[in-house]
Amino acid sequence: MQAVENVAAGVEVVRPGLIALAAPGPARYHGGEARLALLIREAVADVGIPAPTTPPAPTPTPTLAPAVGLGDEDAVAEDPLGCGIGVADGIFAASLAARLPVDEPLIVPPGGSAAFLAPYPLRVFDRPELDGILERLGIRTLGEFAALPVADVANRFGPVGVLAHRLARGLDPRPPASRRPGEDLSALHLFDPPAERDEQVLFAAKALADRWRDGLATAGLTCASVRIELATEGGGHYARTWRNGDALGATLSSQALAQRVRWQLDGWRTRVSRAGGQRPASGMEEAPPAANQLSSVAEVAADPLVSVRLVPGPLVVDTGSQQTLWGREAVPDRVGRAAERVQAMLGHDGVALLHLTGGRDPAARIIRTPWGEKPPSGLTADPEAPWPGAVPEPAPPLLPEDQPPVLLLDARGTHVEVSGRVGLSAPPAVLVLGGHPLPVTDWAGPWPYHEHPWRPATVRRRARLQLTTADGRAFLVALEHRAWRLEGIYH
Repeated sequence: MQAVENVAAGVEVVRPGLIALAAPGPARYHGGEARLALLIREAVADVGIPAPTTPPAPTPTPTLAPAVGLGDEDAVAEDPLGCGIGVADGIFAASLAARLPVDEPLIVPPGGSAAFLAPYPLRVFDRPELDGILERLGIRTLGEFAALPVADVANRFGPVGVLAHRLARGLDPRPPASRRPGEDLSALHLFDPPAERDEQVLFAAKALADRWRDGLATAGLTCASVRIELATEGGGHYARTWRNGDALGATLSSQALAQRVRWQLDGWRTRVSRAGGQRPASGMEEAPPAANQLSSVAEVAADPLVSVRLVPGPLVVDTGSQQTLWGREAVPDRVGRAAERVQAMLGHDGVALLHLTGGRDPAARIIRTPWGEKPPSGLTADPEAPWPGAVPEPAPPLLPEDQPPVLLLDARGTHVEVSGRVGLSAPPAVLVLGGHPLPVTDWAGPWPYHEHPWRPATVRRRARLQLTTADGRAFLVALEHRAWRLEGIYH
């Protein structure tokens, strides 16, 4: 962030790892968009980002754009300098341009964002529920979606579809709404005495964010970004602009805003510790340190904080959002704070959420994601849809991770098999688990399924049986490639 700000002012944090700035002004100053992109690329390279030892996972990359919005993180091209740059009419197109495997920064001509986006698949929206319906209607690219009439999209998909349709056409999520200067809608909290502990800052930042959001709501306004300004007792002033939501309109909660205050404070402290205790000359680190560094960062000696201020970015009329009557409840703040604190101690993957998805395998129906992240795009499926071959409820509560092999024998000691017509070679009589024979008292099934027969790389045929044994336990076993494995244990 600091390296980019040395080239162009007004850099905005969309989220950690993805930044945006208005290109026209800096481009005129430096002699064109291509020259500006080259200078930013060189500035980031001079920071000295170490080359990765293993191919990293796709991550967001810095982005130039004359408008603000959000892009997708799929199909990201790894840049050897750790920085991808794209220039386009809107940030959605610019962020995708920044991820293409090209040697030079990609500049989309003015008015050409729609044509540039047209070949991209629908999954870049990161809205599986929208993608699935469109694909069943024969629409598979952004260009095909953009060609639909706006009125028809609004009637079928509502506000989410309209916003996605604007992105597919290369437009910003919402048109600019010019307003006359009005009252000061910023919010300020003064610490008396100055705050020396992070807990004090987080508690005050959460209350400040609630008050700031209430002020915007009372005025009927919302904003695309928020500037967080921190002032210390020693005269330091550290500010950073953060994106206040995503491309399809979901704004940051008060807890999320408070967490960004924490990231901003930790970023400055981390830089102070690496610089040997001297305060940075200007600006603040834009991204949080690694989760396993947070506890040590809190112990770094720094100036006590005297104030926190939230300043809204460009104001627009708040058109509201359609809320569902049923669905996932909001996580209580107390639970969220506890989870984030444990995550800071154990690492980013130390606290995980379990998401139910569709599928035939009990283990495949659970997606684990670190706290604060969404399930990976394209991996979620409707759990209520019919899944032929799935085992009836209830699902086994214990799923062995390695699925150990077992033997299933009939009364004569012969291996039990399942025919192509889903018939057992003989009734199961003995289950050999870990070398211990367990008499089978009852069984149900088999439940077969044949997945992806049209795709040789992922084709799969399995058959399952539910078994109860003489010791009172119940098991779920699966036959694949003529071998039985333990898939689940009932209690």
